[in-house]
Amino acid sequence: MNFSAVGIEGIWVWVANILFGLALLLAFIYARWRELMQETSFQHVYLGATVFVLLLWQMKADITTLVSIHFLMSTTLTVMFRWPLAIIASCCALVGLCWTGKAPWYLFGVNGLTTAVVPVFVSHYLFKLADEKLPDNFFALFFVGGFFTSAAAALSSGLSLMIGLWLGSSSWDFERISSEYFLFLPMILPPEAVVNGMLLSSMMIYKPQWVKNFDYHRYFDNK
Repeated sequence: MNFSAVGIEGIWVWVANILFGLALLLAFIYARWRELMQETSFQHVYLGATVFVLLLWQMKADITTLVSIHFLMSTTLTVMFRWPLAIIASCCALVGLCWTGKAPWYLFGVNGLTTAVVPVFVSHYLFKLADEKLPDNFFALFFVGGFFTSAAAALSSGLSLMIGLWLGSSSWDFERISSEYFLFLPMILPPEAVVNGMLLSSMMIYKPQWVKNFDYHRYFDNK
C-alpha cells in the first residue's frame, strides 16, 4: 500500500524523509553484513527474495487516484532476514516502483515509512512477542507469528498511510479517499496473511536454514 501520486505536500514530506532516512541508517548499522558476506547461500536467498518482492510490488492495483495496494511481504522478509535486511529489501522494491513510474520519487520517504519501516517493525515486535511468550508449539507460532502478524503488519501500513494523508492533504481529499480506502482495507488483510503464512510455514518446515528468526530445533526436536 503506497501513494501512487502526489497526495501529501509541505513539511510532512520532509519529516517523513528524515524519519525514513534515520530508519534506513539504523538498518544499515544493525544489519549483519558479516553473516551475509560469509554465507554464499544466504546471499542467494536474500537476493532472490528481494527480486521476488520487487516484482511482486509491481503488480499493484490503484484503488483511488492517489493510493494503490499491493502485497507487502514484510513479515516474510522480517522473519527470514531480521528487520534491518527486511527494511533494505523493501527499500529496493520501492526503488523499483519509483523507477518504473508507479510511485513518485517525491514521496519516497513517505512510502518508505508506510510500506517498509512501519510494517517491518510491527512484524519484528509481534513475531518476537509470539516467539517469547507462546509455548513451544509450532502451530501456535506460525498461526500467531505468521498469519496474524502479517495481517497486523498490513493493517499498520494502511493506517499509517491514512495518517500521512490526514496530516499532509486537504480535509476534502482525506475524507474522499479514506472513505474509499477503508472499504478495501478489510479485503487486503486476509490475502496478505495467507500468502505470508503459507510461505513462512513451508520454509520453517522444509528450509529452516533460510529463516534466521526461527529456531527449528526448539520446536521440532524431541517432539
